[in-house]
Parts: sequence; C-alpha cells; structure tokens
Amino acid sequence: MITGFNTDIEHEGVTYHVQTEDKGKSKPIILSLVYDRGTILASKRSPYDDLLDSNFSERVLAERLSKQHKLICAAIKAGRLEDLKKLSEREAKGTITAKSETVAAEKKVLLDGVSAAAAAKPEKPVSVSLDDFKAAENPIPKPAFETEAALDEAGLIDEPIIEAVAIIEDDVVLPAEAVAIISEPAFTERPDNKKLCIEILGDVKFRGGERNTVGFMVSRGTSRKVVSGAEIMVKILGSSFRPIIFHATTDSNGVATVNMQMPTFSTGRAAFLVRAISDGEEIELRRSIAHG
Repeated sequence: MITGFNTDIEHEGVTYHVQTEDKGKSKPIILSLVYDRGTILASKRSPYDDLLDSNFSERVLAERLSKQHKLICAAIKAGRLEDLKKLSEREAKGTITAKSETVAAEKKVLLDGVSAAAAAKPEKPVSVSLDDFKAAENPIPKPAFETEAALDEAGLIDEPIIEAVAIIEDDVVLPAEAVAIISEPAFTERPDNKKLCIEILGDVKFRGGERNTVGFMVSRGTSRKVVSGAEIMVKILGSSFRPIIFHATTDSNGVATVNMQMPTFSTGRAAFLVRAISDGEEIELRRSIAHG
C-alpha cells in the first residue's frame, strides 16, 4: 500500500480538504474524498485491477494516485465541486446497477434449470402381470405359525411370576445446614481461529489537545502469534476539524508505536480509528475522543 496525499484547497472563502489514498491489494482502489469540516462532500474511486494482472509496479500506481489527487484539487480550485458531486452519484448508481444485473443473471440460470427439470418426462415403470407372477419359479413359501397349544406343550409359555413385596422405610430428611451444594465450574473452550487481531497497548484515554504516544500490537489466531511487517494506519476524524492520518509498520515483536498530537476541539464529536493490514486481511478498532 502506498502512502496517500492530504491537501487543503480554498475556494470562495471555504477551505476544503482533499484526501487520496490506496486501499491496498486486497481492495485495489484509489479513493479520493473531499471534506468540509469533517463532512464528505464528494468521492472518486478508481480501481487498478489491471496492474495486478501483470507485473505489479508501485511506481505506476504512485503516478496514478498522484494524478487523481491533482485532478480533484484542480477541479475544486476551478469551482467544479458540483461536478464532482454528480460524478460521485453516477459512480454509486453504476455500482447498484451492476449488482442488479448480476442478481438477474443468476435468477435466470436458476429458472432455466427448474424449467429443464420440469420438462424431463419420467421413465415408464416396468409392469408384470399377475399370471406371470404366479408362474414364477421358487415362489415365496407361506410362513407357518405355531399354535398356542403347541407352544404350551413345549413349555414356551411362562407362568406369571409375582415377586415378594419389600417394605420400604420412610425417607430420612437431612437438615439444610448438613447439605453442601458444590457446583462444578463450567469451562467453555474457545474455538480455534486464525483471524487478524489488533490491540492498543496500555490504558490510553484520548482527549483533544493532548500529545499521545500509542503502542499497537498485531497478532493472529487463538494462539496470539505476533505478526511482523503489518501496515498500521491511524486516522483521527472529527466534525470540527480536518482528518489527520499517521502510518507505521510493526516490528519483529508485532508492535508499532505512533506519536500523535490530538487536535483541540470543544464542539461536535471525534473518533480515533486504527487499521492493521497483513496478507490481504484487515482489522480495525475505534475509540472516541473527549473534548479538549
């Protein structure tokens, strides 16, 4: 994944923030977002699947990312923000249309299969006449049953046996204090998995205006095997300030450290988001940021 760009563009007294980033090989898209004080006004998504089919070149990808970022910035400078908004709406409608066509095609295949199965005629069963059945060799013999008299003579019918009656004594009732109830602890086995996991080291509280040094550890699976070389991206988002992004990579112990300055704000809401990427898999955490 290639580091993106963040640029502030002023037009007619309004400062817009343009952010362009690479979403990674697991989601090969160059994404550009246009913000106004934390609100997304327009977006541009450009897939680069064609670069993955051949020899992947980070230089070519970096050129595309830079070109898209410059085009968005130039459009805002020229006062074409409304055109960017319409472009975002067309991209969203195109995605919905493509999904609808795929569902319709799958439905047609299923209906064709049902029609073909209904059109197939079952084979006519082979019939045999009663005379042929009676004339067949080695007919099944009729079973013979022993009469009750014969069974009685052979001693195969038992006489009813009445067992001796046992006298049961009254139950002995113990006092409640003499009985101790011991419950066995219930142990629930954790299912094994190999999912990516990220955690924030230490008890960190996020407040506006403060400087924080935050450590992250990336591991995998139930055994918590550390993951080295994982990409870490930290975003600080708020409704009253522009987004701030930090990047880092985990070391041989699966740990990465990021030094950051929280923006000062007293209105609206803000959030701290950290994302880890390794072998095409992503995991993220979110925490709220208090006013300060």
